[in-house]
Amino acid sequence: MLERPSGRAPQLPPLRVVIIDDQAAIRTALRNLLVGQRDILIVGEAADGEEGLKVVHAEQPDMILLDLEMPRLDGFAFLRLQMAKRPTPVVVVSSHATRESVFRALELGALDFVKKPTRIRDVSDLQPIQEDLLRKLRLCRTLGLSQLTERTRAHAASQSNPNLTPYRPESAQSSTDLLATMRASQQRPQLPKRLLCIGASTGGPPAIATVLSGLHPMLPVSILVTQHMPDSFSAAFVERLTRTTPWPVREANPDVPISPGEVVVASGTHSLRVYRDGPLLRVQAPHLSHSQQSPQAAQLSPIVPSIDHMLESAAQAMGSDVIAVILTGMSGDGVQGARAVHACGGRILAESPSTAVLSGMPDDVIASGVVSEVVPLRRMADVLTQLLLAPTSHSS
Repeated sequence: MLERPSGRAPQLPPLRVVIIDDQAAIRTALRNLLVGQRDILIVGEAADGEEGLKVVHAEQPDMILLDLEMPRLDGFAFLRLQMAKRPTPVVVVSSHATRESVFRALELGALDFVKKPTRIRDVSDLQPIQEDLLRKLRLCRTLGLSQLTERTRAHAASQSNPNLTPYRPESAQSSTDLLATMRASQQRPQLPKRLLCIGASTGGPPAIATVLSGLHPMLPVSILVTQHMPDSFSAAFVERLTRTTPWPVREANPDVPISPGEVVVASGTHSLRVYRDGPLLRVQAPHLSHSQQSPQAAQLSPIVPSIDHMLESAAQAMGSDVIAVILTGMSGDGVQGARAVHACGGRILAESPSTAVLSGMPDDVIASGVVSEVVPLRRMADVLTQLLLAPTSHSS
């Protein structure tokens, strides 16, 4: 989840931050990490969510750094109450970030997350996350806090919209049984009629879940997902999507052909590329991680996993039967891939900037001139359903 490069930054007031964590040593280490930054001002601290609500009410900060596991009132309850009263951008800073708890926090309105080390004695233990944390804080400052707060408010409201109610696991068995029956009737794996490719960055996990929850799992499509995130989060992301959507979801595996009716998610260390293998669609064996790439390869897309790489390989493999969806995020990733899909006759949908938590990625793709339609998140599944039920290039 990278910020967009910019020119000379205008003079902005310091970002006012509140730290909420039950461990005094961690609060002190975070404060010491940030106190020397001239564009960041620590205006309050709290040891649990209950105290945090009072501090936030008194200080009205621009940004909150929030732990999840705390006594009295944990981070989840804090998010529910704070987003209902005064939606404020929140970055989760938690040592339990590999669990699905992070994605639960994102669904409750948190903007982003940073995984903190499990043992923190002083500020030196936070050095591994300093760059990531500062980048995310400064991104929020650069975007404009009024705009960001408004999008946080809209996102929080969308989570209570009955039209966007997530898929409930109690209905999963019937869909799973139906899919199992359909696949058992197939003599062999087959090429999907359509390939839907979804790319997202900051704010993406709940947006992706919203789209998948609105799509029926019997639609004639395979779905690829690239969400910018560290590798340690991808397994938890897959588990979360499996529990909250009607689709079978798995991480990309070169040994398993991609079947109709499933979702395949890129890992955090390698881009998801696909290719035609006779009558099958397969995932390419993992390429080198970004740190191992040549300068030429890194220049193509400096982000891993790369939305561009997913879309370019999909266009080459499936041509006009590709539908690309670019959701929320602040990154240039996706433009090059969208152009490749467009050149092959595929369609590109961009989330409306008005519903994206961060609009940089949709804005970039829209500005490229290849987008077929700009769609609010709440309508994305309906629009996709219509497209997926239309005839394909290899329909009989």
